[in-house]
Amino acid sequence: MAEPRRSAWSLATPMLLYSCFCLLVGDVLFGYDTASFGGILANPGFINQFGTYDPSTRKYAFTSLHTSLLSSLAFIGKFIGCLAAGPAIEWFGHRVVFFCLSVVSVIGVIIEITSAGTAAGSGRYAQFIVGRIIVYISVGLVEVDVTTYQAEIVPAPFRGLVVVSLQLFLNAGSLVATGVNRAFSTYTSHVGWREEAVAALRRLRPKTAEAESECEAEVQAIQEALHQHVEKAPWLELLRGSNLRRTMIVMAYYFFQQTTGQAFVSTYQTTFLKQNGFAAEAFTYPVINTALSFVAVIPAMYLVDKVGRRYSLLTTFLLQAFWIFLLAGLGEKSNKGPVMLNAIVASFILYWFSYNMGGASIPYLLGGEIPTAALREKTQALGTAWNVLWAFGSNFSIPYLISDLHFKIGWVFGSISLLAFIFTFFFLPETKGRALEEIDAIFATPYSPFRKGIPNFTDAERGVGQLEGEVEKGNAVSDNEGRSVKHAEQSSLEGTR
Repeated sequence: MAEPRRSAWSLATPMLLYSCFCLLVGDVLFGYDTASFGGILANPGFINQFGTYDPSTRKYAFTSLHTSLLSSLAFIGKFIGCLAAGPAIEWFGHRVVFFCLSVVSVIGVIIEITSAGTAAGSGRYAQFIVGRIIVYISVGLVEVDVTTYQAEIVPAPFRGLVVVSLQLFLNAGSLVATGVNRAFSTYTSHVGWREEAVAALRRLRPKTAEAESECEAEVQAIQEALHQHVEKAPWLELLRGSNLRRTMIVMAYYFFQQTTGQAFVSTYQTTFLKQNGFAAEAFTYPVINTALSFVAVIPAMYLVDKVGRRYSLLTTFLLQAFWIFLLAGLGEKSNKGPVMLNAIVASFILYWFSYNMGGASIPYLLGGEIPTAALREKTQALGTAWNVLWAFGSNFSIPYLISDLHFKIGWVFGSISLLAFIFTFFFLPETKGRALEEIDAIFATPYSPFRKGIPNFTDAERGVGQLEGEVEKGNAVSDNEGRSVKHAEQSSLEGTR
């Protein structure tokens, strides 16, 4: 009589959850910095420190150029961090890279803090930008290090939930930052790891799995699927065979993440609100917005494994387009009364809520699970670096777009959201519940959104979840095979040669 199948959550051991949690704390850094800086740009104390004095108004202010440079140049650091992360993880492992990025972050923050002067106009503008660039090196390292590590150690049935949870922690950091911004909104002063394969799995999986030799079976499945070992492939392999399709999908979603309007809300919402008749609530609405976006991630963490990546993205892109189109349409109306003004704010908030339901976090998940094991770190590094280029472009251009287009900027971002919806429908296959090795078979055949059914998989491709009970207990692994297992698993779990 067959033994009853255990639920996926029976694999969620305390050690696994603890390991994921420790790394996710790094995402609080990015969330705090992004939301904090959005409020800082409109903070009187910061403006007085680093702005330019205007004799006609007798006030300090930022020009569009200064605002663009402050918000966009930091992405030079993130670009460096993203590109360096892949090779660094392959050589030194996820654990060492995480320690290093923590040190880099502290150094950057110290440089930022010490750039403030003691009087109006005495802030060292260039030093503050240098500090932001260094902080964003650590942000780039975080995005690649955390997502690739989690994608490899988390069982397939709830990989989506864990990786998408990065957005929850990012929003937690944002929530704290917007609260701090609100508290200081009127201040004018300057206050304002390598281990053996099976041993590592035994620590991450339930004790019953060790008793049933399932950890050994998991390593064997990885070994068979990866043809006895994983050799990290060169960069050019990203553009060959089915890898090209994977690379393009990852890069497409990192493009959409930045160009559907997220920077418009995350970085410039306070400034935009102040310029468009909401000055009294310009620091309050971001707190509400961030709190609701934090809530939005919770169902997203469940739905990404329940309904899948594909349907989650189709929904989020469609809703993003709808709300930001509504924002643009209402904003162009003249003589806006209280009801219409409230509808504009609601559209603004609901757009951000929709973005956090999938468009914000699923690109990281796809970047961690779609690439083949031999190219996972490099694909994620290239994808996030590409993401940074568009983040730079968006952050630099938005102040000018706001100045020239005002509410019409919504038509631009809404159109890109519709493009993302169409791309998802025609090109993104569903990968929910699939072992990383099994995803290779999905990309072995062309994808059609009109074809029903899924590819047939061999035992090796099904992954550990469906190999349970199929591997006979007591099968001895030869010394040569054992060395291959160890090498394969070190490459897969640790990202080392």
